[in-house]
Amino acid sequence: MALSASRHLLGQQRLAAPAIAISRNSGKTQPPGSYRVSKAVPMFNTSVKTLQEVVKLGKSEELSNRQLFARLQADPKTMDRLDMLRLGTEKPGRFERKKWFRYAEPEVKLPHLSFFAGAQAAASFPQESLPEVGIVGRSNVGKSTLVNQLCGSSAARVSDKPGLTQQINFYTADNDFHLVDMPGYGFAYVKEDTRKHWLPLIESYVRERKTLRRVLVLLDARHGIKANDREFMALLDCTHTKYQLVLTKCDLVHRIDLAKRHLLVSQEVSKARNCIPRVMMLSARHGAGLNELRKEILHTCSLGQKYLGSHKKKEAIAQAEYFEQLKTYKDTARSKKRRQ
Repeated sequence: MALSASRHLLGQQRLAAPAIAISRNSGKTQPPGSYRVSKAVPMFNTSVKTLQEVVKLGKSEELSNRQLFARLQADPKTMDRLDMLRLGTEKPGRFERKKWFRYAEPEVKLPHLSFFAGAQAAASFPQESLPEVGIVGRSNVGKSTLVNQLCGSSAARVSDKPGLTQQINFYTADNDFHLVDMPGYGFAYVKEDTRKHWLPLIESYVRERKTLRRVLVLLDARHGIKANDREFMALLDCTHTKYQLVLTKCDLVHRIDLAKRHLLVSQEVSKARNCIPRVMMLSARHGAGLNELRKEILHTCSLGQKYLGSHKKKEAIAQAEYFEQLKTYKDTARSKKRRQ
């Protein structure tokens, strides 16, 4: 009996959702190099206390983390947005009609991307010239794939094996801005000495680079924020670097669970000092959400007027057509229910 109870407890910890608190002393000013999360922080993804606060659990109730996550109420606006952009998987009901229309999202194109420079040491960083946007995340979260999909190129090498990117790679976008692909933190198929060298290299880059406008921190939408992500977010807060969270692989998560994950991550972001509050969501595999990120990058690099001249008007027209068709779809569904 004792053995089965311990296995059940371990299973609950592994199946937990993402956490909402970075650290108890995250609000205090930390000296350089002291960005690591305390060992007292739980290793599972969501603290029970925070979930209880969000769910507004009664004092007499006791539920597991999975049950608490199931009780979370997804934001209806987020659900509508996911439905419009076709993010997340969805199983339609047996008698539910399929939508005959789609949101014809106007495409945003970034300049052609080409490899510019690679650096395995801070002394090898190229000269600061153009605005830079860094991309970082856990190994195998899809950084190099995203770099290629953003600009429709194959400049970055892609592999299913974690740890392929072993240096900071600089890509130039038609001499307008640089995309910077950094090595992944966490598990990787490389030697321990090599992996330990990456974090000081990344720290030197984000601390010294004056042309760095923003760092995009990629998170796997299936897991949310993990301990390694909190450590890196603490580093960015310590170096006063602006960063933004991006949920990737959204095509592998059920739509309602994705909306809940977005809610939890957004609440944690609101407590960070240098994080942009807006949490992006995308699927590099299906292309959903990429246009939103492209616009964010262009505005960050002050290139909105050059590349997004008439895009806002086209987007407004496309959204108006979509919502008109959606209203017709809902009205016909209601009339069918009344007949039954």
